[in-house]
Formats: sequence, structure tokens, C-alpha cells
Amino acid sequence: MKTKIVTAIYNGLYGTELGGRPGRQDLYKYSLKSLMKMSNADFVCYTSDSDIVSLKNFFYNEHKFSEDRIKFKVFDLKNFQFTEKINKFKDIERTKKSDRCVEIQYSKFIWLENEIDDVYDYFYWFDAGLSHNGLIPNKHLLRSSKMNFERNYESNLFNDTFLTNLLNFSEEKISVVAKNNQGQHYWSGTVPERYYFSYNKEHHIIGGFFGGKANVMEEYCQTFLMILDSLLENEDVLYSEEIIMSLIYYNHDHLFNSLYFDLWWHENQEIPGIANMKEYINNQKSFYKILEELNK
Repeated sequence: MKTKIVTAIYNGLYGTELGGRPGRQDLYKYSLKSLMKMSNADFVCYTSDSDIVSLKNFFYNEHKFSEDRIKFKVFDLKNFQFTEKINKFKDIERTKKSDRCVEIQYSKFIWLENEIDDVYDYFYWFDAGLSHNGLIPNKHLLRSSKMNFERNYESNLFNDTFLTNLLNFSEEKISVVAKNNQGQHYWSGTVPERYYFSYNKEHHIIGGFFGGKANVMEEYCQTFLMILDSLLENEDVLYSEEIIMSLIYYNHDHLFNSLYFDLWWHENQEIPGIANMKEYINNQKSFYKILEELNK
């Protein structure tokens, strides 16, 4: 079974009309390098004109990945099919202070749909920055004494065992990661109830990684883009991709196999008001436990 993983790296967006996390240039590169331990998959990374030379140098020259393993494609976030509709509602000054870029969020589904072909059997999205110590505890980070910056992003959880188990879990459907969205685990609101066939917000679907069989992924991408277009036409809110994914999860539940978790935190983090993190998370499921389960 041939697998393609789609991702993206755009740097320098914080403080601009696009918005994005500041100071992430090395994080994204080293994290994506860690993800490429899934050696049975080919990667394609969408990026900007200003980033592509640096990325090619890092992956091809410094770390000797071949162009067959990872390809880089330029995509203009300031000029694509939803730009005009997005800009009708965008608060530019607020966006400059935001750490999330809606253009990247929405483009995940454009990029995935662009990549679907008859060559690969499975297609997945992975956020380039998914492998880091904010999500993964020290026991799963490769902390060699020779590492400096890289030691916070190099993990042993993303590998071919993980990938094989993810493919097997997906079967003929799409694997999604669903966060508990109830009570103390509440994470996000959703679109107005009228968009639901049967209103439900018990779980919030995350955009960090998802994917599955090619034909089902094509349906998923088309459904997302159709709903996005409707929301941009009829609402004055720029909903995150995860909120739209959560709507599709409940309206089209036949498409999905789900991986569930309760909270993002892990035992090596310090959270104000929580004295013992290990005890606190003992009866709750941290996100990284999903990665552990897919390594068995």
C-alpha cells in the first residue's frame, strides 16, 4: 500500500495579514525531519517562495533526503480560491496578533485534493510541527548529548510501525483524532446548530493529523470545501478548519474511524494550580497516548 503524507511549512507569518506562530522556522524543519521516520511514506510539503530554498537545503543537502522522499511545492496563501471571501471578514489587526493562519487551515484540504491520484492508496495530512516536547513527554524524545535545539523535536513515536498501524486502523475509512469536548475537557465551540443533521459537540476533531483511503479522502476534501464555501457565503465568522471537520464528523459519521483523547498535557509539563501532573493525568488520556497505541 503506497502512502503519501501532505504537509506545509510557512515561516514569518506572525505580525502579517495572514497570522501565524512566531519563531517556528527551526521547529517545523526538525519536527518534519522527525516525522520522516515514517520511511514507507512519501512526503510533499507546500511552502512559500521565500521558504523553499532554505527547506531544500535543509532536507536535500544537510540531511540527504531524496526528492523522491519529499517534494516541495510553492503555493501563494495570499491568492487562492477563497482569498476574496476570507478577506471580507478578516480583522487584519487582530490577525497580525494571532498564532493561527486560516489560509493554511483551509488549504490543507485543497492540497490534499490536489495530491490524490491513482499512484497512492492512502493520503494523510500531518502538521509539520507535530513532533515536539509540548505534545510528547521526555521518555519519547531522543535526547542525545550531541543534540541542542533538535532534542526537543526528535521523537521515536513516528516510525513505520506507527504508519502501518495507522493504515490498518483506517481500513477503508478516514482516521481522525477526536478530543473530549465535555465538562472540564471543553476545548471549542462549533458552527450554528442549523448546520448539523443532529446537533452534537461532545468531541472536537483536531487538524494535526488525519487521513485514509484515497477515494474516501477525495470525498472528504470535497465535502469540506463545499461546506467552507457555504459558511463563507452565509456567515460572518472565519471558522477554524477543526470546527468544520467536527461538523463533518457528526454529519457524515460513516466516513470515519476515530482515535480519542482527553487532554493535550503530559507528565513533564507544569500547569498552574496542578501540583502533581502524573496524578492529574492518571485517569485521563493525553494526546501522546494515541501515538503510543499506534506503536504497539
